[in-house]
Amino acid sequence: MVYTMQIQCPSYLCDSNDLLHTWAAVRLCQEVTEYHGNVTGIGFEELKAKNMAWVISRAYYEVWRRPHAFEELILSTWSRGSNGVFGFRDYLMKTTKGETLLAGTSYWPLIDFTTRHAVRLNNIVDNYENHPETACNVTKIKRLKPPTDAKAVMIDTKHVANSMLDHTQHVNNSEYIRWAFDKCDIQQAGKPYSLEVNFNLESRIGEQLSLCDYSYNNSHLFCINNPRGVSALMQISDIN
Repeated sequence: MVYTMQIQCPSYLCDSNDLLHTWAAVRLCQEVTEYHGNVTGIGFEELKAKNMAWVISRAYYEVWRRPHAFEELILSTWSRGSNGVFGFRDYLMKTTKGETLLAGTSYWPLIDFTTRHAVRLNNIVDNYENHPETACNVTKIKRLKPPTDAKAVMIDTKHVANSMLDHTQHVNNSEYIRWAFDKCDIQQAGKPYSLEVNFNLESRIGEQLSLCDYSYNNSHLFCINNPRGVSALMQISDIN
Protein backbone atom coordinates (compact mmCIF):
# COMPACT_ATOMS: atom_id res chain seq x y z
CA MET A 1 0.00 0.00 0.00
CA VAL A 2 0.99 3.65 -0.49
CA TYR A 3 0.65 5.64 2.73
CA THR A 4 -0.07 9.34 2.23
CA MET A 5 -0.53 12.25 4.58
CA GLN A 6 -1.14 15.95 4.00
CA ILE A 7 0.68 18.46 6.18
CA GLN A 8 1.59 22.12 6.30
CA CYS A 9 5.32 22.72 6.02
CA PRO A 10 6.28 23.51 9.64
CA SER A 11 7.86 26.95 10.01
CA TYR A 12 10.06 25.72 12.90
CA LEU A 13 11.79 23.35 10.46
CA CYS A 14 12.59 26.14 8.00
CA ASP A 15 15.66 28.31 7.57
CA SER A 16 16.00 32.10 7.72
CA ASN A 17 14.43 32.30 4.24
CA ASP A 18 11.40 30.28 5.38
CA LEU A 19 12.44 27.28 3.24
CA LEU A 20 12.41 23.75 4.61
CA HIS A 21 15.84 22.52 5.70
CA THR A 22 17.03 19.39 3.87
CA TRP A 23 17.63 17.59 7.16
CA ALA A 24 14.06 18.47 8.14
CA ALA A 25 12.68 17.04 4.88
CA VAL A 26 14.48 13.81 5.78
CA ARG A 27 12.92 13.96 9.26
CA LEU A 28 9.48 14.26 7.67
CA CYS A 29 10.25 11.18 5.56
CA GLN A 30 11.10 9.35 8.78
CA GLU A 31 7.83 10.55 10.29
CA VAL A 32 5.66 9.21 7.47
CA THR A 33 7.63 5.95 7.69
CA GLU A 34 6.67 5.66 11.37
CA TYR A 35 3.00 6.26 10.59
CA HIS A 36 3.04 3.70 7.79
CA GLY A 37 4.71 1.14 10.04
CA ASN A 38 2.12 1.71 12.75
CA VAL A 39 -0.86 1.09 10.49
CA THR A 40 0.69 -2.01 8.91
CA GLY A 41 1.81 -3.73 12.12
CA ILE A 42 5.58 -3.32 11.74
CA GLY A 43 5.98 -0.02 13.57
CA PHE A 44 8.39 0.86 16.34
CA GLU A 45 6.31 -0.31 19.31
CA GLU A 46 5.27 -3.61 17.67
CA LEU A 47 8.86 -4.46 16.80
CA LYS A 48 10.29 -3.23 20.10
CA ALA A 49 8.07 -5.79 21.84
CA LYS A 50 9.99 -8.39 19.79
CA ASN A 51 13.32 -6.70 20.63
CA MET A 52 13.77 -5.45 17.06
CA ALA A 53 13.92 -2.09 15.31
CA TRP A 54 14.23 -0.66 11.81
CA VAL A 55 17.30 1.45 11.06
CA ILE A 56 18.20 3.23 7.85
CA SER A 57 21.37 2.08 6.10
CA ARG A 58 21.46 3.94 2.78
CA ALA A 59 19.36 6.66 1.23
CA TYR A 60 19.17 8.74 -1.92
CA TYR A 61 17.09 11.92 -2.26
CA GLU A 62 16.48 14.29 -5.15
CA VAL A 63 15.47 17.76 -3.96
CA TRP A 64 13.79 19.65 -6.79
CA ARG A 65 12.47 22.54 -4.73
CA ARG A 66 12.41 23.27 -1.01
CA PRO A 67 8.88 24.13 0.17
CA HIS A 68 8.23 27.33 2.03
CA ALA A 69 6.77 27.65 5.50
CA PHE A 70 3.06 26.73 5.76
CA GLU A 71 2.92 25.41 2.18
CA GLU A 72 0.50 22.48 1.89
CA LEU A 73 2.38 19.24 1.22
CA ILE A 74 1.43 15.69 0.24
CA LEU A 75 3.97 13.21 1.65
CA SER A 76 3.83 9.58 0.51
CA THR A 77 5.81 6.42 1.25
CA TRP A 78 5.64 2.76 0.34
CA SER A 79 7.59 -0.47 0.49
CA ARG A 80 9.12 -1.74 -2.76
CA GLY A 81 9.87 -5.15 -1.23
CA SER A 82 13.07 -6.59 0.17
CA ASN A 83 16.03 -8.83 -0.60
CA GLY A 84 15.90 -10.57 2.77
CA VAL A 85 18.48 -8.20 4.27
CA PHE A 86 17.18 -4.74 3.33
CA GLY A 87 13.65 -3.47 3.11
CA PHE A 88 13.35 -0.98 0.22
CA ARG A 89 11.28 2.15 0.87
CA ASP A 90 10.50 5.09 -1.42
CA TYR A 91 9.26 8.63 -0.79
CA LEU A 92 7.53 11.44 -2.64
CA MET A 93 6.88 14.95 -1.40
CA LYS A 94 4.53 16.96 -3.62
CA THR A 95 2.45 20.09 -3.52
CA THR A 96 -1.33 19.80 -3.55
CA LYS A 97 -1.10 20.82 -7.23
CA GLY A 98 1.10 17.81 -8.01
CA GLU A 99 4.54 19.45 -8.25
CA THR A 100 7.26 17.03 -7.11
CA LEU A 101 9.47 18.65 -4.48
CA LEU A 102 11.43 15.63 -3.25
CA ALA A 103 11.80 12.03 -4.41
CA GLY A 104 13.81 9.40 -2.62
CA THR A 105 14.59 5.78 -2.00
CA SER A 106 16.17 4.05 0.99
CA TYR A 107 17.43 0.75 2.41
CA TRP A 108 16.27 -0.37 5.86
CA PRO A 109 17.69 -3.39 7.70
CA LEU A 110 15.98 -4.76 10.78
CA ILE A 111 18.25 -5.12 13.81
CA ASP A 112 18.15 -6.93 17.12
CA PHE A 113 17.63 -4.07 19.59
CA THR A 114 20.17 -5.49 22.07
CA THR A 115 22.96 -6.88 19.89
CA ARG A 116 22.48 -4.31 17.06
CA HIS A 117 22.98 -7.15 14.58
CA ALA A 118 20.85 -7.48 11.45
CA VAL A 119 17.84 -9.81 11.48
CA ARG A 120 16.59 -11.62 8.37
CA LEU A 121 13.42 -10.00 7.09
CA ASN A 122 11.64 -13.10 5.79
CA ASN A 123 9.45 -13.68 8.83
CA ILE A 124 8.53 -10.00 9.07
CA VAL A 125 7.76 -8.92 5.50
CA ASP A 126 6.88 -12.15 3.65
CA ASN A 127 3.19 -11.21 3.55
CA TYR A 128 3.69 -7.45 3.50
CA GLU A 129 1.91 -5.49 0.79
CA ASN A 130 4.48 -3.94 -1.55
CA HIS A 131 4.11 -1.35 -4.28
CA PRO A 132 6.41 -1.70 -7.33
CA GLU A 133 6.45 1.96 -8.38
CA THR A 134 9.77 3.80 -8.05
CA ALA A 135 9.86 7.38 -6.81
CA CYS A 136 13.04 8.32 -8.70
CA ASN A 137 15.39 6.93 -11.33
CA VAL A 138 17.78 5.58 -8.70
CA THR A 139 16.74 2.18 -7.31
CA LYS A 140 20.15 0.75 -6.36
CA ILE A 141 22.06 2.87 -3.87
CA LYS A 142 25.79 2.32 -4.20
CA ARG A 143 28.40 2.11 -1.48
CA LEU A 144 30.09 5.48 -1.20
CA LYS A 145 33.86 5.62 -1.05
CA PRO A 146 36.16 8.63 -0.63
CA PRO A 147 37.71 9.60 -3.99
CA THR A 148 41.32 8.61 -4.50
CA ASP A 149 42.12 11.79 -6.43
CA ALA A 150 40.92 14.29 -3.82
CA LYS A 151 42.31 15.21 -0.43
CA ALA A 152 40.19 15.24 2.71
CA VAL A 153 40.03 18.42 4.75
CA MET A 154 38.81 18.15 8.33
CA ILE A 155 36.42 21.05 8.80
CA ASP A 156 34.69 20.47 12.15
CA THR A 157 34.38 18.31 15.26
CA LYS A 158 31.38 17.59 17.43
CA HIS A 159 30.49 15.59 20.56
CA VAL A 160 27.45 13.29 20.49
CA ALA A 161 24.86 14.82 22.84
CA ASN A 162 21.59 13.43 24.18
CA SER A 163 19.57 15.68 21.88
CA MET A 164 21.06 13.92 18.82
CA LEU A 165 19.70 10.48 19.80
CA ASP A 166 16.37 9.04 18.70
CA HIS A 167 14.26 6.24 20.18
CA THR A 168 16.46 3.56 18.65
CA GLN A 169 19.20 4.93 20.95
CA HIS A 170 21.53 6.09 18.20
CA VAL A 171 22.31 9.38 16.48
CA ASN A 172 19.39 10.11 14.18
CA ASN A 173 20.49 10.09 10.56
CA SER A 174 19.12 13.60 9.98
CA GLU A 175 21.66 14.94 12.50
CA TYR A 176 24.53 13.92 10.20
CA ILE A 177 22.71 15.56 7.29
CA ARG A 178 22.12 18.74 9.28
CA TRP A 179 25.83 18.95 10.09
CA ALA A 180 26.91 18.43 6.48
CA PHE A 181 24.52 21.05 5.07
CA ASP A 182 25.70 23.54 7.69
CA LYS A 183 29.07 23.29 5.90
CA CYS A 184 27.73 23.31 2.34
CA ASP A 185 25.88 26.11 0.55
CA ILE A 186 24.43 24.04 -2.32
CA GLN A 187 20.85 24.23 -1.03
CA GLN A 188 21.03 28.03 -0.93
CA ALA A 189 21.57 28.25 -4.69
CA GLY A 190 17.93 27.42 -5.43
CA LYS A 191 18.84 24.73 -7.97
CA PRO A 192 17.94 21.00 -7.77
CA TYR A 193 20.44 18.79 -5.96
CA SER A 194 20.80 15.21 -4.80
CA LEU A 195 21.82 13.75 -1.47
CA GLU A 196 23.18 10.22 -1.19
CA VAL A 197 23.99 8.81 2.25
CA ASN A 198 25.57 5.65 3.65
CA PHE A 199 25.19 5.08 7.38
CA ASN A 200 27.96 2.65 8.31
CA LEU A 201 28.57 2.71 12.05
CA GLU A 202 26.42 3.93 14.92
CA SER A 203 27.84 6.74 17.01
CA ARG A 204 27.49 6.65 20.78
CA ILE A 205 26.73 9.23 23.42
CA GLY A 206 29.82 11.23 24.40
CA GLU A 207 31.92 10.22 21.38
CA GLN A 208 33.77 12.89 19.44
CA LEU A 209 32.97 13.01 15.73
CA SER A 210 35.06 14.61 13.00
CA LEU A 211 33.69 15.95 9.71
CA CYS A 212 35.91 15.79 6.63
CA ASP A 213 35.11 17.26 3.21
CA TYR A 214 36.27 15.88 -0.12
CA SER A 215 35.28 18.60 -2.61
CA TYR A 216 35.56 17.79 -6.30
CA ASN A 217 33.77 18.68 -9.55
CA ASN A 218 30.27 19.88 -8.57
CA SER A 219 30.02 17.65 -5.51
CA HIS A 220 30.82 17.53 -1.84
CA LEU A 221 31.55 14.20 -0.24
CA PHE A 222 31.45 14.46 3.53
CA CYS A 223 32.90 11.76 5.77
CA ILE A 224 31.91 11.64 9.43
CA ASN A 225 34.19 9.57 11.64
CA ASN A 226 33.78 8.41 15.21
CA PRO A 227 36.61 6.86 17.29
CA ARG A 228 35.79 3.40 15.89
CA GLY A 229 35.68 4.22 12.18
CA VAL A 230 33.55 5.82 9.45
CA SER A 231 30.10 6.56 10.80
CA ALA A 232 28.52 8.13 7.69
CA LEU A 233 29.37 9.19 4.16
CA MET A 234 27.29 11.79 2.31
CA GLN A 235 27.56 12.98 -1.28
CA ILE A 236 25.76 16.22 -2.16
CA SER A 237 25.67 17.08 -5.86
CA ASP A 238 24.01 19.36 -8.37
CA ILE A 239 21.38 17.71 -10.55
CA ASN A 240 22.17 18.64 -14.16
